Amino acid sequence: FPVTIIPSDKTGTLTQNKMVVQSVYTNQRSFRVTGEGYAPVGNFQWEGQNIDLEDHPEISGLLVACAVCNDSVLQKEAGEWAILGDPTEGALMTLAGKAGIERDQWNSKLPRVSEFPFSSERKRMSVISQIQEVATGNPGISDVDPIMAGFVSSEPYLMFTKGSPELTLARCDQIYLGNGSFPIEEEQRSQILAANDQMASQGLRVLGLAYKPLREIPPEASEDTSENELVWLGLVGMLDAPRPEVRAAVAECRQAGIRPIMITGDHQLTARAIAVDLGIADKDARVVTGQDLQRMTDKEIEDQVDLVSIYARVSPEHKLRNVQALQRRGRFVAMTGDGVNDAPALKQADIGIAMGITGTDVSKEASDMVLLDDNFATIVAATKEGRVVYTNIRRFIKYILGSNIGEVLTIAAAPILGLGGVPLTPLQILWMNLVTDGLPALALAVEPPEPDVMQRPPFSPRESIFARGLGSYMVRIGIVFAIITIILMEWAYFHVQSATGDGLSPERWKTMVFTSLCIAQMGHAIAIRSNNQLTIEMNPLSNIFVLGAVIATTILQLLLIYVPPLRDFFGTHYLPLDELFICIGFSALMFVWVECEKIFFRFMGKKNV
Repeated sequence: FPVTIIPSDKTGTLTQNKMVVQSVYTNQRSFRVTGEGYAPVGNFQWEGQNIDLEDHPEISGLLVACAVCNDSVLQKEAGEWAILGDPTEGALMTLAGKAGIERDQWNSKLPRVSEFPFSSERKRMSVISQIQEVATGNPGISDVDPIMAGFVSSEPYLMFTKGSPELTLARCDQIYLGNGSFPIEEEQRSQILAANDQMASQGLRVLGLAYKPLREIPPEASEDTSENELVWLGLVGMLDAPRPEVRAAVAECRQAGIRPIMITGDHQLTARAIAVDLGIADKDARVVTGQDLQRMTDKEIEDQVDLVSIYARVSPEHKLRNVQALQRRGRFVAMTGDGVNDAPALKQADIGIAMGITGTDVSKEASDMVLLDDNFATIVAATKEGRVVYTNIRRFIKYILGSNIGEVLTIAAAPILGLGGVPLTPLQILWMNLVTDGLPALALAVEPPEPDVMQRPPFSPRESIFARGLGSYMVRIGIVFAIITIILMEWAYFHVQSATGDGLSPERWKTMVFTSLCIAQMGHAIAIRSNNQLTIEMNPLSNIFVLGAVIATTILQLLLIYVPPLRDFFGTHYLPLDELFICIGFSALMFVWVECEKIFFRFMGKKNV
């Protein structure tokens, strides 16, 4: 409930994490890819016409890299194509499958012998494969397979790399065109980066792919030196559609005074397109990249965190600095994360939220909660539920302590007024604490959310439970409760003393006080179901537990008066109907008072507690 900022990952949390490749760029041309889902069925089109991949061998080379530099598995289950592994890599497997390129087939031609796993710092991964026809001394394979003809060289190994287009391109000094590699020119670099920006501006997640012939298998931990002098293959743009429910969740966040922030490793244009689509930011919103954060001091980050809602190309350490800057600004942060390196940021956040599906065990251990469906809308739903729970806790306290203050003042006033001792026996006081207080209070604890629960600003997590007028409410209501009951007690005492005949006990004024205290609490319980709505405006069946508790408690109270064995056990006295109705009338004043307070606060334009 106190959350003011939710920095969230994009992929899988704000989006569906169901990647579908829609565009391929190579050899200065952009090709559209048709097909839906993970089914390896679709066409490659240029200028609206299907193309023959044999006329564009550079595309086939790119697709081989997609299949070989990949750890996912494309499989068909119960007639449906599905991915076992990372959805991004799954989309690449599907793309290769649309061209008839299967990884199992190419694993026999290019078996993997080593790899450089993906890291958030490098933003790429590499796979080293052995060229079988070179290793076996059978160069005739390349004569049969035109794709292999482009890759095969005198070197026995090939390294395929995929990752951030900008960072991967920066390590390339050649480009793959047709069936061979040529030195890359600055104009070609500019065209590639422009194509990357165009794809990203359409909300596509873009990957760059490259390869490199190797004389020998590179040693471990040699990524920085080995991933150089690469041959550029091309770009792949895939759509990860936003979750349809997230738009409404983001809007609900904003109404609740909570600012959602997107933090992603994707291109800044991709991040902006998705953020604008979801309502997280305006189309002209500023985007801060990981490189920007790297150059900023902690003070500079702190100065701009309230102005920026989109962070792109960030690393886990940037998330940590962002969380710390927000906290220094007094914000209450709920941070999402799924990787091992996200653990420090999750630990630092006021509420660390790990992904249940894609999250690592380390991130789950470091977090405060685990999101089982990896869905941003669930975070908002949890925030709403937290607000409801906290409001109900305060409502429970309002009812219990407000009533108890009134009871204590009433019991203490009787001897002071000279009415012959306390009006209640210990057993009657115990009855009120267990039944009259307990049943309605428990029912109030499950009150459904009020309509404006997500239109209220967040509350400070450091506030007292009695903050925002709750303490004064309890004292005020307790005094009103006591005044009403004391007036009844005075009247009842002298009325009973003057009444004669019919065999009625002169001590029945105490039963009138006992009954009024109990029934008045029922009116109090009904009235405080809402802080601002009048009871007549609410559906009485929206919380059947309160209705049931009030009816049951009232019936039990009447049984104590009119059933002889219970009357003898609890020390009550028989009340004539006129005296019972007088008790009910005085008790109803408690309900009327609380309702009048709501009208007063509504007239004054203030929110009740």
